[in-house]
Amino acid sequence: MKILFADDHQLILDGLKAVIQNKFKNAEIYTAKSKNELFIQLKTSKNINQPFHILIQDIKFGKNNAMDFIEDIKLQHPNLKILVLSSISDSVSISRICKKVNGYVLKSEPVEEILNALESLYHKNNYISKAATQKLNAYTKDNAIVLSRREKEVLTELMKEKSTKEIADTLYISPKTVEMHRGNLFLKLEVKNVTGLVKKVIALDLLGE
Repeated sequence: MKILFADDHQLILDGLKAVIQNKFKNAEIYTAKSKNELFIQLKTSKNINQPFHILIQDIKFGKNNAMDFIEDIKLQHPNLKILVLSSISDSVSISRICKKVNGYVLKSEPVEEILNALESLYHKNNYISKAATQKLNAYTKDNAIVLSRREKEVLTELMKEKSTKEIADTLYISPKTVEMHRGNLFLKLEVKNVTGLVKKVIALDLLGE
């Protein structure tokens, strides 16, 4: 089993790598902390005809949203199984992401879920964790997009064309927190930039009430 683990947190990379290695003694495990490293690893592995079997991918990957490039990875590496390991836990996002990948596990779940997912994907079966399955079972197409109170506050300020710093000052939160909520909004509304976000908010009348 040859695995590539993409996450921008070194502690998570090191910890999970050790756990996987302990479970799967013969596994080859490589890591990537950025989008650039990820694509270099995939290309190198393909060029030497020793492709990866499984990619463990965090969605919030540094400054990138992995959903923006997962389709490219699938096109370039059609036999690669993609397992998302993420803190994103709302049913709408999980449903959308699961349509494009082979597995989904929440970071809050026991590590056994990750090991079970790897075993399943290696044997060509998809895997959705217990917690993610519960979220999906509660999700219907009629579900409205649910935004947290803070996401709505950030969204309101974005609609006023305020910068990250201005929003942070207005809401008394850090710029990093603003960026995190903005990233969540992009993901939930399936947009790639603020312009797309504004159009989607107006079309869905998300701040109408």
